[in-house]
Amino acid sequence: MTNGVPPADDPIDSIRREIDSVDQNLLSLFAQRLSLAERLVSAKAPQAGLPIRPGREVAMLRRLIGEAPAPLERELVLELWRALISASVRRQRIIDVVVGGSRSDPSRLFDAARRHFGARTRIHNAGEPQAALQRAAENPQTCVAVTPWPAAPGVGAWWPALTERRFADLHLIAALPLIGAGTDDPEAAVFAASSTEDAGGGDVTLLMAFDPHHRLQRALNENGFTGKEISRAEPRVLVRVEGFVAIDDPRAGALTRSGLDSVRVLGSYARI
Repeated sequence: MTNGVPPADDPIDSIRREIDSVDQNLLSLFAQRLSLAERLVSAKAPQAGLPIRPGREVAMLRRLIGEAPAPLERELVLELWRALISASVRRQRIIDVVVGGSRSDPSRLFDAARRHFGARTRIHNAGEPQAALQRAAENPQTCVAVTPWPAAPGVGAWWPALTERRFADLHLIAALPLIGAGTDDPEAAVFAASSTEDAGGGDVTLLMAFDPHHRLQRALNENGFTGKEISRAEPRVLVRVEGFVAIDDPRAGALTRSGLDSVRVLGSYARI
């Protein structure tokens, strides 16, 4: 280097120029993607509810992670595309995220929500899970609630509150973090009061029921479900079922004929 000017054949400078060129291409591609997303929204008929489709998002992210060449890590692919998805959603509607139940570790649920919904998302602390759920129930078009996982140990058995009438329209729509082993419980749950039903592949469904006579397992077997009890607060029971189960699935209603009462499909989620 002479007088601070690198030689024309300096390999470091050459690599930096290549990086600059790639950055410019990425900017153009990101802008193109957002424009296409806006065109897609314009081409659709107006829809009520939140402009998010968690099942489709997981399926897309799973495909991208599977196709990502080295040295792209799956966490990087997830982070980049979650930012793009959040930017597309934000152009359709501003969504408020209300976190509830993070008093023991306030940063943990906030971090999970921020990673999933984007750095520019408005996140509020409601203190308790029920308070966050109430906000989501009252604002079905613009709000989601992020709570500790319903069956997580050490956070208190708050999930029976979901049987209350005021939460009847709330559904589980996602589990965070998105990357996780299928046998591991997620850290957080995302609830919304507007329908976002989509299967993502490898889905898991949560059911709730009253089971005063402990007939759950027989009822599941008789109606073609593969599942198990994951939490109980007598006589309420929280059930994990393998596969995607729609809110109005007739098999869930048939569980009442096998000895359960007030059976409710709480919602489904998929992870990568």
